[in-house]
Amino acid sequence: MILVTAAAGNVGRQIVHYLVERGLSVRAFDISPAVAKLEAAETMIGDARSIEDVRKALNGCTQVLYIPPMFVYDEAKIAQKFIDEAANLGIEQFVITTVTHPNMDTLPQHTQKLHAETHLVYKGLSAGLNYTILQPMHYMHNFSVPMVWETNAYQCFYTKTTKLSYVDVRDVAEVAATVLTESGHENATYELVGTDFLSPMDMVETFNQITGRSATCQQIPVDQIINYFETAKYDSYFVETFKALAKTYGDYGIAGNSNVLSWLLGRKPTSFTQYIQREIEVHQLD
Repeated sequence: MILVTAAAGNVGRQIVHYLVERGLSVRAFDISPAVAKLEAAETMIGDARSIEDVRKALNGCTQVLYIPPMFVYDEAKIAQKFIDEAANLGIEQFVITTVTHPNMDTLPQHTQKLHAETHLVYKGLSAGLNYTILQPMHYMHNFSVPMVWETNAYQCFYTKTTKLSYVDVRDVAEVAATVLTESGHENATYELVGTDFLSPMDMVETFNQITGRSATCQQIPVDQIINYFETAKYDSYFVETFKALAKTYGDYGIAGNSNVLSWLLGRKPTSFTQYIQREIEVHQLD
């Protein structure tokens, strides 16, 4: 049995779906009741901050695919709790998804993941915990094809011309399945980066070329988004982390190399063009 955490999130639910399609037995764990709707062998609603829930989630599992919660102030401590309990219970394999370039210290969520990685490496050395670290790049699904199709606009929170690298969540899921079912990935750290390096304007242009539509790229002022977050009562850590993300992406962007992902997949990673074409087919857009 494979425990998958944060399973009801936008990343987690897609990875769970892929693993189940591959015939793997999954226990999906999340604080959200939406986890019960996932097609997994078992689902569990629980709080990752509760040591009792962590132990209950791990009990009976042999492997863990740890996906972190998004923008929480104690992200590293939550990961460390799962790592320690996994080692105590004799879990056979601990796979963690973090982020490409966790050393980018202008991004608080990257620093949290760096601390989690560091703890896992030391636990691997001190307790013999078999681990693999997966470092995905910025996900393509943040460009929602159905939404752009419906609104004829893509709204971005950073400079329209700044470029980022991207990865398809299905490629990440495929690598996760490989690492969980094949030997030889012990103590490895894998950057998972696609081949595209695109700005928001580039993505919209690609969308328009494929669809024949005339969608526009709209940069939403960060203050406007922050006002929404504060009205919706997101905590201060979430707000400050988002502000840091918008500034870092706007000032620098983020880039990575696709060689490792290509090797793990045994093919070229999914391109942004292929992603759009697939989304159009899946959502039956015409």
